[in-house]
This record gives sequence, C-alpha cells and structure tokens, in this order.
Amino acid sequence: MKRDILGASALAFLLATSLAGCSGKPQPAAEQSSLGEFDTESAAADGIQRMHIYDYTDTLHTDGHTYVCNIHREADESLEKVTDEEGNQYSDNRYTLSIQRDGQPCFEREFTKGTFASHLSAEFQQKGILDGMMLDRSLPGLCFAVSVTLPQSDMVEPLLLHVDANGGIAIERDTRSENDFEEEVQE
Repeated sequence: MKRDILGASALAFLLATSLAGCSGKPQPAAEQSSLGEFDTESAAADGIQRMHIYDYTDTLHTDGHTYVCNIHREADESLEKVTDEEGNQYSDNRYTLSIQRDGQPCFEREFTKGTFASHLSAEFQQKGILDGMMLDRSLPGLCFAVSVTLPQSDMVEPLLLHVDANGGIAIERDTRSENDFEEEVQE
C-alpha cells in the first residue's frame, strides 16, 4: 500500500529533524541539508541525480544501557539506477548503521533497498530508492524508521527495522496511521 510522505514514519522523521534543528547549536553541513535533497551539481555532469551524503548520530538510553547510533547514507553507483516516468535517472543509496552499547561496538551493517525488498510492493522495488533511516523513539528498544520513496514525490512505503541485543534484525511494514502517531506525540 502506498502512503504519502506524512505517513507515521515520515512524520516522526520530520518532527525529529525539525526538533534537532531547534537545539540552538550549529549543525554540520551534512546535517543541515534535507534528507530528501538531491545533489543537482552531480546530476548536471552525467544526468543521474544523487542524494547528498548524510550522517546522523543519536543516543538512546534504554534497559540500563547507552546506545549511540550512527547512520551514514551515500549514493551507491554499483546499485541499479531508478528511472521515473519522465525518464529522469536516480542513483539508489546505501546506508551504514553502526551502534555502540556503553561505548563498545555491538552492531554494524550496510543496508540497500534490496535488504527490504520482501516488504515492498513491486512498484517500489522497481521505481523506489532507499532514502530515509533514523532512530524511532516512539517505539521501545532499538527501532529505526526506514523509508523507500519514489524519487521527487511524496509517495513512500514506511518500514521499521528492529535491532535486538544480539545484533539480529527484524523488518516489518510500518502500519501505524497518522492518527496513531499524533496520539503518541500528545501523551
């Protein structure tokens, strides 16, 4: 099922990034750019649009431990290009998620759209790009909101990535509605 960008995961992401921007501290250049922005300079050279490199760090205190989560995104030229209905080409992204527990590395893995393919519709498998990943604080534990979108549109398939204490992962569709998220925020 397709959802617009204001789906629960996307709304959580937008809220979190807007709150991060209100901290009063200058943000590094990579964090100032929007996750959804494409690098127009690189597109001019070869016609393929790429998203900006993005780095995101967040800390979570849960179950008596401190987790520091680092997320890195960059366009990956080795992945299949995505072409939209107007013929524009886009490079897909590779994300690296690394987690430290109490200062010690406990998880590191790379993710591409292919990692989530079994949870995506055929349209998003073919025409979507992996464009968002962030810690989802509205759910318990180490849970990350992930989004695969149709480039330059508001169409998104939101997913949840759960990382357990042993480094195992579980992926599911994010079926929360906007109303569910609004109720969580109000509590």
